[in-house]
Amino acid sequence: MSALTTPFGFSSTAAEVAAGIDLTGRRAVVTGASSGLGTETARRWAADAITANALMPGAIYTNLQRHTEGRGSGTVSADLIKTVEQGAATSVLLATSPLLDGIGGRYFVDCNESATVDRRTGNLQGVARYALDPEGARRLWTLSEDLLAAA
Repeated sequence: MSALTTPFGFSSTAAEVAAGIDLTGRRAVVTGASSGLGTETARRWAADAITANALMPGAIYTNLQRHTEGRGSGTVSADLIKTVEQGAATSVLLATSPLLDGIGGRYFVDCNESATVDRRTGNLQGVARYALDPEGARRLWTLSEDLLAAA
């Protein structure tokens, strides 16, 4: 399976990725789900033409930072910080673009499918291979169901 690429990237905005798309009949639910649950969700719902993908929106400067008092992921280089509109672009692309019809269980960054990595590098690019592992996703789903049933 080759990585899905789009004509969009780091600097694309939500308005740009949704421009010209007929949203009639489309529905989207965007959550903060983990990639493992998204992988299993995509598998379970594929027969109903429902897709689920995971994404990294990037470093976005918003008013949320005022609540962190300097804690968090540390200093981010200014050239890596996105506007709110740029940060929303990957979510909007996944929710609206016909390029992704029928595509689920994948991980996206900057409006494109991310490469998988076996070892984290200094640039923090890519998604860990285990995060998209189908068997691991099934185990995570089952464990989540068991924990919810016991609650």
